[in-house]
Amino acid sequence: MHEDQLELVKGNLLEHMRQLFAEIEEGMARTHEEKFALLEDAVNTASDFDELKVAFEQWHLDHAGDVDLEYEVEEIWDAVLNGMKS
Repeated sequence: MHEDQLELVKGNLLEHMRQLFAEIEEGMARTHEEKFALLEDAVNTASDFDELKVAFEQWHLDHAGDVDLEYEVEEIWDAVLNGMKS
């Protein structure tokens, strides 16, 4: 009986952790969606190239840490500009 209980507890532990991870992922997805919406708002208010860069830099400063974005603002900006040259 002891071994049956052990297996039951193992299964319950794994299922519980799977549910916790799913909840964490859902929370992260909501956070990312909210931060992206804020980025969209910031980008849409820019009327020229310089305003766009400033808006993005400000968004990055305010929110990149919240979503653990591991790229510096210049890395992202350069990647965007380099992507346009293709």
